[in-house]
Amino acid sequence: MNNQLPARALFYAVIVSVFVAMLSAAILLSSYHQHLLLGYYQNQERLMDNCQSGVELLLGTSAALIPATTLDLFQKHRDSVRLEQKAWGLLDVGMVKSWSGAGMYEDSVVTTFLLGKTTPNYALSLSEGTAPLYVCGNTRIVGKAFLPTEGVERGYFHVVQGKPYTGEKLIYGKKEIVRPTDMAVLKERFEDLEALKYKNATINLEADSVVQAFNQPTLILGGDNFNTQNLTLKGNVMVIANNRIDVSPHSILEDVILLAPEIRIQSGFQGSLQAFAWDSLLVETGVFLDVPSVLSLLPYSNKTTFSPELIVEEGVEMFGTILVPSFQYNSYKSKVTIAPMTTITGQVWVNGVLQHKGTVYGSVFCDEFLLKTPAGVYENYLLDAVIDRTLLPTYYLTPSVLGEQESKHILKYL
Repeated sequence: MNNQLPARALFYAVIVSVFVAMLSAAILLSSYHQHLLLGYYQNQERLMDNCQSGVELLLGTSAALIPATTLDLFQKHRDSVRLEQKAWGLLDVGMVKSWSGAGMYEDSVVTTFLLGKTTPNYALSLSEGTAPLYVCGNTRIVGKAFLPTEGVERGYFHVVQGKPYTGEKLIYGKKEIVRPTDMAVLKERFEDLEALKYKNATINLEADSVVQAFNQPTLILGGDNFNTQNLTLKGNVMVIANNRIDVSPHSILEDVILLAPEIRIQSGFQGSLQAFAWDSLLVETGVFLDVPSVLSLLPYSNKTTFSPELIVEEGVEMFGTILVPSFQYNSYKSKVTIAPMTTITGQVWVNGVLQHKGTVYGSVFCDEFLLKTPAGVYENYLLDAVIDRTLLPTYYLTPSVLGEQESKHILKYL
């Protein structure tokens, strides 16, 4: 009997051994890779939980602005977060970063968002010392109203060309005497905005798109006149012009800031922005401004010989805030006009004269109203105007500097 194996058996044994070795190595490598992947996802989940803890810490602070602050969440040098809240125009930007490791091995999660507060619960607030408020035609004021001592009355027939007041009540809500308004926080914010007027451009426009995250440095575009025709501008971007800015309907703008003596938002534009002018701001017919948009006239530090003017033409729909403050007496008051068939969902705040012929779902604060008719100009008259606080969506948030409650909320993730 021959017990010898053929020579090829050794060859087969080597092949099988190599195959088994390769299979074992593959299993070990796969197991190691799965272990690394599991560790990565566990670390990411931990970082996201820490980031959310940082968000809750930031929302829970009462400070208006927060410089960049680093915290060790559990005092074990493993769970670090950095919180920051800074001004972005009239709005506030919150930034939270959580990380672990160091150098090239650092792993991090960053979240940025706009902050807001609950809108004041009144429908109307007028300044003390003005004439009585006269309501005419189909005017409706629904919600709490802070009125001067003279109160509210029905308008005269001859003033409004035979359009008497049609409502059953003059105010559909509680009436109270107007109360003083604290302007300190608002003044400080507008002093910061005033300083932005003198900033120089940081980049040259070389492409048709400029997009910048809010955890990166602010990009500034400039020039004497600036037209957004065919441009896409998003995020942490400012446009500062020496003379005028034209916002074209053939452009995409989101969360950007515009500053110029004159700003014109052309008919057909749709987007969200913050526009700050100090001579005139015109929003043409058919514009749609999405939340969170701001239209504002920067107050002059010295007395002027003209009245700065903000005009919102017919057919405009806006979700946001109109804000025109004044911090000193000036005989030439700022003027704001809201045309018929225009709807503002949010807040209108005017230290000046407001001609309101449209619809506001939210709150209106102003020194006095103005009504222009073919028969003349009349102080503190409202004709066919609507101010309805009850139809403001419950989820709507106003800029923090105009909110009445201490608690902060996330207005929009960026």
